[in-house]
Amino acid sequence: MPGLRILLLFALLPLCAFAPGFFFVRKFRWSPLEKLCGSVGLSLVLLYLASFAIYGAGLGPWAFWGASAACVFLAAAARRDAARLLAIAQVRTTLLAYGFLLVWTLAFLGVIRLYSGAGWAGDWVEHFQRSLFFLDHLPRDVSFLNVYPLPARPPLMNLLGAFSLANAGDRFEVFQIAFAFLNLLAFLPCCLLMPALTGRRRRILPLAGLFALNPMFMENATYAWTKLFTVFYVALAMALYLAGLRKRDRRRIVAAFVALAAGMLAHYSAGPYLVFLAAHYMVYVFRGRPRRWSELAAISLLCGALLATWFGWSVAVYGTRATFASNTSIQPTDGSGHGIAKIAGNLADTLAPHPLRNDASLDFLTQPNALGWWRDYFFLIYQTNLIVAMGIAGGLAAAGLLAWTWRRKRGWRAGPEARFWLMLIPFCLALGIAVAGERDTFGQAHLTLQPLVLLGVTLVAGSLAVLPRAAAYLVVAGCALDFGLGIVLQARVEKLDNTAAATVFTGPALVNGRVTVGYPQKDSLSAPAWQNWFRKHQYALSDEWLGSLGAIQDPSTREAVAGLEGQLRHARAEDEAAWNGWYKRHGGSVVFVGDHFAKLQAAGISAPEGLIAAMFLAVMAALGREARRREPRAGRAPPPAPRKRAAPAARKRHTRA
Repeated sequence: MPGLRILLLFALLPLCAFAPGFFFVRKFRWSPLEKLCGSVGLSLVLLYLASFAIYGAGLGPWAFWGASAACVFLAAAARRDAARLLAIAQVRTTLLAYGFLLVWTLAFLGVIRLYSGAGWAGDWVEHFQRSLFFLDHLPRDVSFLNVYPLPARPPLMNLLGAFSLANAGDRFEVFQIAFAFLNLLAFLPCCLLMPALTGRRRRILPLAGLFALNPMFMENATYAWTKLFTVFYVALAMALYLAGLRKRDRRRIVAAFVALAAGMLAHYSAGPYLVFLAAHYMVYVFRGRPRRWSELAAISLLCGALLATWFGWSVAVYGTRATFASNTSIQPTDGSGHGIAKIAGNLADTLAPHPLRNDASLDFLTQPNALGWWRDYFFLIYQTNLIVAMGIAGGLAAAGLLAWTWRRKRGWRAGPEARFWLMLIPFCLALGIAVAGERDTFGQAHLTLQPLVLLGVTLVAGSLAVLPRAAAYLVVAGCALDFGLGIVLQARVEKLDNTAAATVFTGPALVNGRVTVGYPQKDSLSAPAWQNWFRKHQYALSDEWLGSLGAIQDPSTREAVAGLEGQLRHARAEDEAAWNGWYKRHGGSVVFVGDHFAKLQAAGISAPEGLIAAMFLAVMAALGREARRREPRAGRAPPPAPRKRAAPAARKRHTRA
């Protein structure tokens, strides 16, 4: 691994993700955490605009260094204000908790050698190729995974990936670390949003612990795609919007809608939350706002201008149909359409986990490796079920807290802020399921409902001290179970690759007189995992297998061999046509962070598992202390403090004059 480039990335990425936005936000009359989160949100939008401008102007990777230099200049100009912000204890605690999550996630990246999980196949390499598209100016007619044109996905996070690759080298390890850094940013606005959710002060360290032990969060943080990063902008928008209503502040309201527009440019799963916020603003807020028409104009102009950078360019280059109809929400790949029956089925399956039903077929999980089968079994619970995605016990606690809030606040007659949450949850749940493209009998919580999941985790983290003590301990115990079934098991399977001792993935072979590719051995995983393995080594395996097919001399297999040779030549040629020769320049394979640690382990140097174990024990100890801590529920006065007895008056000494 190019160690110096990785160190450069760790130095440059946090600075560039904070300094440009902070230069403009520092004078706002916002709270310290609002300034921190707002600075990050604005900085990434500015980096997106700069990166898109560099691509549009046809400039090479060197131009990204100019953007980095501008970030360093703005950081120097705002250094005194930044030092004052970082001197605030709450900001330091939040950043330390984020740093803990980053180290925790990097430790798991040091284990992972191949992405897999149920039917997940190809998304990671698609987003890497999309970042290379903007970095290396790949042909505009390229189809990602041989299926999707460029407009099928919005570009914000891929352009940030291109920025990182330009500064630290176009290696996949750099891309992995950059995407992990960006995905983990979802933690920051959840810290900001906690008081609005719970009605109590922030509990940042318990929130970091629950995030670290949440399988959905960790599986999406380590997987190199864009859904979790979108939660950053959705949660930031909710926090700014509610604070703007509470303080009658125009700037926060406008910034909330701009944040959701940026979320739409990261992933279209932000759409339901943008629709909800717009509807809530127009129905409940607009009529009572001072200078409402100028505020609406500012929202419309800024959001429209930001969205037009992508949609306007895409329409001009690819046309209207490709821009708006190539996403699977509009054109499902399985042809299932958008009927009421499909929506109702997906909604029911998202709320009821597949072990409670008999209509979800597990046939596609068939594999000789029992560890892989159980991983996929639990993966399909944690990723696709809305309740269990918050944790086996955490989801039940979140549902109980929501029901308690409904009862205590008297349902829809609650105050405006509680009513906001009680409306948002069913609205975004229903619309988020409705806009999903395919019919999925396992559920679709991972597609558009990740913001709701992490809001639920935040609610539980902030409420541990008001839950009954037995319930709080149950949540902590559930976290340990989630860690074993959803995180450790996932990482253990993603560590598997071919070694001298075991063959997990196989190539072409003559089996029972037939040419077979990927014929399972006793340690083999599922077909989607095999597809990820092939994409990891696509160029190298094509060369190797083309050479080995000549050894098959059976005349009855001549036609099958010829067909396979054609597919391999096409896969090999794809490197030049759609990747600008990236595979060839990098040894024919994608190298993961975990591949380097596997080499170190083979040399006798300890792997990251020890660090993970130590950090897990620290997290469990911290959560145990939080579960023991007690504070009164909202709405209940704390017990009166015991009166202190007055000290007896000192006796006067009578002395004779």
